[in-house]
Parts: sequence; C-alpha cells; structure tokens
Amino acid sequence: MKILLVIDGMHPRDGGPPAVVAGSAIALKRHGAEVTVLTTLLPDDEADVRTTWGAMTDHGVALQFCAPIGLTQLLGLAPIDAAMATAVDQADVVHIHGFWTPALLAVAKMARRTGKPYFISTHGLLDQRAMTSSRPKWIKKRLAVALLGFRPVFRDASGVIFGSETEDKESWDPVAGMRKLYIPNGVEASVGRKAISDKARERLRAIAPQFDTWQRSLLFYSRIHPEKGLDMLVRAFNAVCLDFPGAGLLIAGIMKDEAYGAHVNTLVAQCPAPERIVLTTSLTGPESHFLYSLCDIFVLPSHAEGFSVALTEALAHGRPSLITRYCHLPLVESEGAGVVADPTPEAIEKGLRSLLALSDEELAAMGTNARALFDKRYTWDRVAEQLLGAYSAAAVDHVRH
Repeated sequence: MKILLVIDGMHPRDGGPPAVVAGSAIALKRHGAEVTVLTTLLPDDEADVRTTWGAMTDHGVALQFCAPIGLTQLLGLAPIDAAMATAVDQADVVHIHGFWTPALLAVAKMARRTGKPYFISTHGLLDQRAMTSSRPKWIKKRLAVALLGFRPVFRDASGVIFGSETEDKESWDPVAGMRKLYIPNGVEASVGRKAISDKARERLRAIAPQFDTWQRSLLFYSRIHPEKGLDMLVRAFNAVCLDFPGAGLLIAGIMKDEAYGAHVNTLVAQCPAPERIVLTTSLTGPESHFLYSLCDIFVLPSHAEGFSVALTEALAHGRPSLITRYCHLPLVESEGAGVVADPTPEAIEKGLRSLLALSDEELAAMGTNARALFDKRYTWDRVAEQLLGAYSAAAVDHVRH
C-alpha cells in the first residue's frame, strides 16, 4: 500500500505534528507500507528538516518537498506546485495532518476530486474552547468553513481522526455526519530506555547550573503559547516553592508568542526563589528529550490539546504527570500515573502540592504506572496497526465503489 502523509511544514519550530508524522511514517514503513511524507518547505529550512528527521529517511521513508501554498493558489489565481498533485495521484491513501492552511485544504480537495481515500488528523484544531477564545478568529474560521469548501472535505473524508473520544466531545463539528475515528499519537517503544550521555548533562548544566541542586525537578516541555497555560504553572509554582525548598521548575519551550513569553518572564521574575525557575528556548527538538529522564515530574497545564506528543513522551520515560483535563487523557489519573486538574492556577497549585509531597517510592510507583500505560496503548507500533486497519478498510471501500 502506498501511503502519502501530508503536512504544512516539518521544521522543529512547528511543534508536535512533525514528530507525529515522522513517528507514524517509520512505524507504517516497518509494517510493510510504502510511505512518502510530503511537506511544504520555506527557504533555508531544508537542512534543518533533513537533519531533524534523518531517522525517518534512514528507515526508507521518502521525504518530498513542495512550494508553500497561499490563498491565491487555493483560489486558482496562481499555479500550485505540480509535485503536490503528482504525489496525491501516486498514493493509494492520503493522510492529511491538519487542515486550516491553504496547502492542506488544497491536498484534501485534490484527493476528494479524484476519489482517493483520504484521512484528516485534527491535532486539536477543532477544540471548541480554543476556537472560540477569540471572537474575530472564530468568525474568520466560520467564514473559511463556509466559503472555502471545508464542509464537503470533512463530509467525504474516509476518516476524521481524533486522539480520543474525550477530545472529540470537546470539539466543534464543522459538518454533520463526519466519519470519526479515535486513534492516538504514539512514541517509539525504545524511548525512555537509553542512558543519558555526559554531553547531554553538560548541555543542561551550561543553561541551568542550579538544576543539580534541585531535589525535585518539574519539567514543562512544550510551546510557549497561551493555549499551553504556562502562566498558570508559574503562578502555582510561585505559590508553593517556599513550602518545598528542594523543588525547581525547568521550562524548555518553543517560543510561539513573544508577547505571551514576555508575560511569563515577568511572572518568573516574581518568584520568591528565582534561582529555582529556569526558562530557556535552547533545549527543544528530539535532541533534548533527555530532559524527561533528568526531571522528576512532567507538567502540561493546557487550556486546549489534541493528543499531546510531549505527554506521550513523558509517559514513555516513566514520568508522573500533572496535566489539565483539556489534555484529554483521564487515564493518567485513573491508571495511577499522575494528577488531572482543572485549568486554573488554584487547581494546578493543589496538584503540585500533592505530587511534591509524595515520597520517592510513591513517585517511582507513579512512574512505573506511566510506562505501563504507554506500553499498553501508545507505542507507534500499536498506533500503526490501527492506522493500517483504517487505511485498508478505506481502500477496499474505494475499490468496491
């Protein structure tokens, strides 16, 4: 089976979706599929993309680039890179990661027009709370759905993929009758099993020399963006830090909103023990995953999530987690792998207190439960089996009709 995975940008700055594409591509290839990743490419990004996802091409996944697409191309006022149409035509199944950008909508329309089976992974982009948090953005998206042809694209997709039923319940349906599938993201089973190199430790020491003095370390490893709730975490840590003098907070983030980042930095400066918070944008991407192993507790206080790659990686590393209910993974709490809180500073503070008060043995038991949950549900091989089942069913249905 020839599978085409499509994404609008594979640069590490684009956050979790590129990691999802790369991980699923490798696992699908391992299961015998012929896999091509098609991505738009900005000038000067190719070296970073090839270096970051070298493991993907090493496994035999084809990486194909096409020119960025804007509204003029989508509306037929300028030509679309021919490589995109060729890639869609040669595939048996097309899997589109995201949908709001002109490039991804163009691919979906190509697949629909030619009768090609296609799937759309939502990646949290239909989250009701995130979409309605800004009235202008909400109006803009409703107009885009109405005017740019999103409704038939969603209606005729072979599957619209959510990470969980919980995520679906918090999401907006752009059209009635969508064929919904619940397939999580994954992480390689080997993640969390490697020893930490001296070079990695030195990288962290150069940025956060005080880290070695912390007895309990908290890790935020995600985008610095209002959706991620980092301001609530810093407020909560500021409230508890004097009661837990051995605790420290490492914020390793991808800066996606400069104004919000400045706000968070102001809160960091207000900490009663400022030497116990470090905020850095220099520890990102796959080469910084060692941070999970060095830290004791992972924290993701999001207002909105799809299916978090960072949280899945934390489970793989056997780390207890403090998350909000909008991370859509209640199993973290029910399986004894952490705490699920409401997305408020007060609730996050309560969660921090409960985790920081645990003994080393109790935290270790939570970590064991986290890894067990990961092994049971979220390895890429398990996810690939679900994807291939969906792809095969759609291909058979396509032939039948």
